[in-house]
Amino acid sequence: MNKIRCYSCSRELSEGSLKYVVEVKSFADFDGYLEDYSGDVESGMVELLKELEDADQKTLEDDVYQEMVFILCKACRDKFYKGLLDTSDTIGADREIKDTIH
Repeated sequence: MNKIRCYSCSRELSEGSLKYVVEVKSFADFDGYLEDYSGDVESGMVELLKELEDADQKTLEDDVYQEMVFILCKACRDKFYKGLLDTSDTIGADREIKDTIH
């Protein structure tokens, strides 16, 4: 069986120990408002579609929707919640997630 570790502090979490699954989802919002477009709409659409053809699919998907799942020990879970809106103390979401998702 794979060892489960806290995503934040890397402490090993043994079977039966207290651990928390934290799911974070973010997705694009649409408020129903479209900015005025003074150009030719059809040529604007063609230009946009051409830009999208050259764009990286993963980047486009991440711009619309992202989901992350972390397993944390109690101390790191408490730290995570305390620091949700405090940008000076964050868990490194850019780290590769290994052996932490079940």
